[in-house]
Amino acid sequence: MEADRSPMSEADKTQFVLGVYFRTQAAIERFMGVDGLPQWTEHVASINAEAARRRVPDAAGQARDLLTGLESMLEVYGSDTSRTETPDRSRLTVRRCGIYDYRERAQQQGVQLTLKRPCEFCVDLHQRTADHLGVTVEHELGERSCEWVSHVPSGDQEGPAS
Repeated sequence: MEADRSPMSEADKTQFVLGVYFRTQAAIERFMGVDGLPQWTEHVASINAEAARRRVPDAAGQARDLLTGLESMLEVYGSDTSRTETPDRSRLTVRRCGIYDYRERAQQQGVQLTLKRPCEFCVDLHQRTADHLGVTVEHELGERSCEWVSHVPSGDQEGPAS
């Protein structure tokens, strides 16, 4: 009997990659432990900031890019989000965070979770990334929801050299 070799659909590929990413992150969190996780988060934030600097050389673009990355990640998890832009602010409103739903399904399938809420990693990561970029951000957490505001500097200011 010959195995079915039909290609995976785009949706199946997305779910497969998402599953690998999620399980890897869960394993890192478990391995590092709650006390060691800030070290990992700092490492990832420095990589994210350097990548942002390469993609977007100006400070205003970096301030907007910070929330674009977060919005993209949330979109992959099927979150309910909206984005508003003004010249001096970029606002991301998350009415329902799909990462919560995904975590619950993964946990039911045996994935061991270290953190009580995904916000513990997400907020720290994005705050640290913003710090590396010299971007001022604010956030407010709700129950499976949040709101982020990134303050966009005026003019063509350069971001910090780090």
